[in-house]
Amino acid sequence: MKKLSILFVSVLTLGLAVTSCSSDDDNSGSIEGKWAPVKMGTLINGQELLVAIPNEGKCDSDITEFKTDGKFTELSYEFYDNKCNSSTDNGTWTLKDKTLSTTYSGDTTAETFEVLELTKSTLKLKYTEKIDNSNSMILITLFERR
Repeated sequence: MKKLSILFVSVLTLGLAVTSCSSDDDNSGSIEGKWAPVKMGTLINGQELLVAIPNEGKCDSDITEFKTDGKFTELSYEFYDNKCNSSTDNGTWTLKDKTLSTTYSGDTTAETFEVLELTKSTLKLKYTEKIDNSNSMILITLFERR
């Protein structure tokens, strides 16, 4: 009987240890920080189709930094005239539930994104772009934390 009690306590302890150290600890992330886009794509028949973002000219990665004060900075690189050229945009952001809203400085219209995934290392955003009254296009961007 004593062996059965020890076995029961051991199994109970092991079960608690396994459930408290689950692999979805990474699923609670904060958007604050620097993010680099690594893949882009769309939905086709309900399935995501994402491809790696090409790096023409081997420029540095684009970076979007969401700051804790509700502001963001977007540093973009483009290869033209045989060199990497950078540009910087700033604005404000809010995140409520699974909706990220960004407004660029000097603009009054916010862009809204659905947050599909936010972990410590991954941010996946879905943007629906209206083409006309009856058509829209879904864009998905996958970011990695830098």
